[in-house]
Amino acid sequence: MMFSPYGITGKTKRITKADTYKTAELISAVFYKITGRETGGIMEKTLKFKDGKFRILQLSDMQDTYNTSPDTVRFTEEAIKITKPDFIVLTGDQIKGYGLSFLKGDNKTNAAKAINALMAPIGESGIPFTAVFGNHDAFGEAQKDFQWKCYKCFDNFIGNDYETAVFPVYSENEENVPFCVYTFDYDAGENKANGISKYGKITEKQINKYRNYRDILSEKYGHTVKALAFQHVPPAEMYDCLKEVKKGTKNSVQGAGIHKNQYYTLPDYAVKKGSFMGENPASPDEKSGQLEAFEEKNDVMGLYFGHDHNNSFIVKWNNIDLGYTQGCGFNVYGPGHLRGGRVFDIYESEPDKYKTFTVTYKDILGARTKRPVKTFMYTHSPSSVSAVEAQCKKIAKAAAVCAVPVAAAYILKKLK
Repeated sequence: MMFSPYGITGKTKRITKADTYKTAELISAVFYKITGRETGGIMEKTLKFKDGKFRILQLSDMQDTYNTSPDTVRFTEEAIKITKPDFIVLTGDQIKGYGLSFLKGDNKTNAAKAINALMAPIGESGIPFTAVFGNHDAFGEAQKDFQWKCYKCFDNFIGNDYETAVFPVYSENEENVPFCVYTFDYDAGENKANGISKYGKITEKQINKYRNYRDILSEKYGHTVKALAFQHVPPAEMYDCLKEVKKGTKNSVQGAGIHKNQYYTLPDYAVKKGSFMGENPASPDEKSGQLEAFEEKNDVMGLYFGHDHNNSFIVKWNNIDLGYTQGCGFNVYGPGHLRGGRVFDIYESEPDKYKTFTVTYKDILGARTKRPVKTFMYTHSPSSVSAVEAQCKKIAKAAAVCAVPVAAAYILKKLK
């Protein structure tokens, strides 16, 4: 039985504002529970290889409120059943902090109810999970610290630091750590980049925390521990990996931030079955040095993220994979029935040769959703303000083109 901030997981009861603050105190005093012990910021023997394999399920951009989409919850539940992961990583924007329903009532109550509803299938699975925050999670009084405590109320939630964390994966005999997972919070302490982009970069403090964890593991186990890293927003280097093309090129997207005057497609090697780039990468303009830090010991094989819901592909930055996972939420814009998650298989004997693939709503549940009208609306809604602006420009140009013959006909009529 899994505890959540407001009763048993999956059962949401009516809550008052007083209950919220009382519960917040109980979270800290009673239910502040983590699966596994903590030593120097490193989780102890919570995650292990089974029969030589370890499987991760990444889910990103649920982006919902307490009026949760049944399709998001159903996909989460079925994806877990089918993929049978050993660890679930949520890569931000679980909460739709700008949602209209959050404007009513108490922020903390609303956030806790949303987390309770969204995490229900994960909590009931009993599978260890963790989360990072995105740019839409924190809002009002429901800031990250409060939401983190809400997640910690689930018995299968692990993690002691949302800013930067490490999760060692032990061998079956628990004598070695062949592999680990790193997570980086979005915009931890840095709200603005120096360019046009509104998205902050990973900070030097976070990178140094990663280095510290990396070196502790290496010293303790006598070898470089291979890893995958997860965060919400793609790094600035994403644009270095795409193919710049002329405006109007098939399947191209307009860049964002300092790249807004360029157009891009996927490089040929990244065009694979199930891969797609449906919107521009909304990354920071300024590079953080994170990828260079990964190269120092060649330990991190890939960095995976979400944020841009209509993207699902993998490109290479030197020897590091940079991978998008599409959004899985149905109460926000997304790629129709291709909303989904990403699976990673790591092998104890060869942790440097991992495999990954995506699993979509269509794969699992077909083309029908519980709320087809909403699904249609959100599938065809713009992905950002810049996308709205671009669409308005297209409409304006089309209107101007149509106006020319109409005006000409009117003038000719007057001249007759």
